[in-house]
Amino acid sequence: PVTDSIPPQQGNQVAIGYTRELKKGYRIGSEAYYKTMNNLIEYKEGASFFGSNQNWESLVEVGSGYSYGLEVLLEKRTGKTTGWIGYTLSWTNRQFANINNGEEFPYRYDRRHDISFVLTHKFNEKFDIGVVWVYGTGNAITLALQKYNSLGDGGFGPSEVNHIEQRNGYRMPSYHRLDVGLNYHKKTKWGESTWSFGVY
Repeated sequence: PVTDSIPPQQGNQVAIGYTRELKKGYRIGSEAYYKTMNNLIEYKEGASFFGSNQNWESLVEVGSGYSYGLEVLLEKRTGKTTGWIGYTLSWTNRQFANINNGEEFPYRYDRRHDISFVLTHKFNEKFDIGVVWVYGTGNAITLALQKYNSLGDGGFGPSEVNHIEQRNGYRMPSYHRLDVGLNYHKKTKWGESTWSFGVY
């Protein structure tokens, strides 16, 4: 939300793309983009709403960010076998004066590699099969490297404190999934029925 102390977020993006129709129903396309963002908000280091009567506006920082990348798509649009394969290479970073010692860091949704593969084959009027495979670099997250005890303050007593060296400095494992589905179509007196069997 925009308030008296939180300015509206702004983004500017430029993109250039190229698409070409090839022989035998194939099409290839690519696009490169670059985006800048201003007045982004992020919670301060160690911000917590627990046991606090602070306004949420005092718990956030305002900063900037940018994203850029390249997308490539190869598609087959005709014939019994159709589908496409797409690949995206991208970066998304943020920077705040009082977060991560003022150094830029990858945003939580920064995904370096993203691949999608879709294939459909029609055997005849009754049977067809579909295959989908997706792969993506794991999300960037923040993990503590050490823990230590603090004497506490405000009457809450001793507490455990996490030592974090870098915001979003750790990657979750890459995500990938394969789906395979078989469809059986049958015409009836009242229309058409489809039985679908799938595994993922």
